[in-house]
Amino acid sequence: MALMTFVAATLLVAFDQATKAWAQGILQPLGRIDTPLPGVDFVYVRNPGAAFGMFRDFAVPVGPVTVDGTFLLGVLSLAVSVWLVRLLARPAAPGRPALDRVTRVALTLILAGAVGNMIDRFRLGYVIDFVHVGFGAFAIPVFNVADAAISVGAAVLIVATVWPRRPEPRAGSAAVPPDPGAP
Repeated sequence: MALMTFVAATLLVAFDQATKAWAQGILQPLGRIDTPLPGVDFVYVRNPGAAFGMFRDFAVPVGPVTVDGTFLLGVLSLAVSVWLVRLLARPAAPGRPALDRVTRVALTLILAGAVGNMIDRFRLGYVIDFVHVGFGAFAIPVFNVADAAISVGAAVLIVATVWPRRPEPRAGSAAVPPDPGAP
């Protein structure tokens, strides 16, 4: 299971980086491409901050070096990624059950998104955003595949945390039908 998790994360990171390369190579010179989808277009944006441009102007002198928001967010992404890799690779142990499938998918999406944006921060000093969705006065800030993966993963994780689920059957055991007399 861990191998499939990391293959999926790697493929998603590769897709994110490929779309950002397209945006930088094709979209940047054009500035904007309208799509046939209502309310969706592509626009090239260099985002030196986090979601919605947070930490864009952040800078703290640390001795002779100034740590800016982009570097700090890159380090934070690295720390979160290392933690998620350890969590996803950790086998079940007594008193610590294995991650269920929904949680594993959610954490895999968050991991892939964090790594995709971390690559941009360390390689370019900013994150390439290019998907713009807006309808009339309503508009979502421009985002990328990694941002979408993080957002979907976080939403799935929140729903999985608050929504009751049936336990998954263990490998090699038959599923037990629900007790009709249970409340």
